[in-house]
Amino acid sequence: MNSALDIAVADTWFDGHFPGNPILPGVAQLALVVEALARERGAALDLGGITFLRLRQLVRPGARLRLATEARAQDTLRIALTCDGAPVMNGELRFGLHPPDRPAASALPGLAEAPPLATLIPHQPPMRFVTGLLGASADGLACSARIPSTCPLVASGLAPALAAIEAAAQTGALWEAVRRWRAGPGAGPRAGYLVGLHDVSLFATQVPADTTLTATVSLDALAPPLAHYAMQVDLGERCILHGTLATFMV
Repeated sequence: MNSALDIAVADTWFDGHFPGNPILPGVAQLALVVEALARERGAALDLGGITFLRLRQLVRPGARLRLATEARAQDTLRIALTCDGAPVMNGELRFGLHPPDRPAASALPGLAEAPPLATLIPHQPPMRFVTGLLGASADGLACSARIPSTCPLVASGLAPALAAIEAAAQTGALWEAVRRWRAGPGAGPRAGYLVGLHDVSLFATQVPADTTLTATVSLDALAPPLAHYAMQVDLGERCILHGTLATFMV
């Protein structure tokens, strides 16, 4: 599959991310790419992995995106997304699902106290997926999450499984926010951006909206404003994705 496709971005994709500073979520960019590829092929595509993905530029309302693809090995595709000729995202996707290769993540020790989520991260519904803090360690955090049915990623009560990456990214943002909160008062929410993914494996094509997920992150490297986290998202006792994400914190 080698092609160049235009992608229209509806204003609803920016709802809640972020109020007063609308930015197209990185997972929305990826979902739009997979949708465009499925339309081009005329059949659904099962995204099974992301070898690497780099998000290189913020996408604002009114953007016009252009997707170029290059077939690599079997079921592997290189993608490049641009906006008015400037690079926005590039990476390598793998298609075809495999059974989960690990169990659900182990629980972390509970938090004795924590401030409300709204005081820690700037995300608002329908793009705030995290719903509560479940447990923490020195270098990790676990959160409950759900993808609201009002989120533009949801159709007929289902969201693409890749949407759960946003739950992990928000959990990473919360780990950073809790760390600042513990250091002293007055630490308000900061906008952060997903800037990279690598070695991501997905074990589902879709997840039901309004259903509880568990997102767990563990810090791999921190060199502010960049942070790298190992992530895992579970649906009940089943792992639906794991890999590594990178964020840039303003």
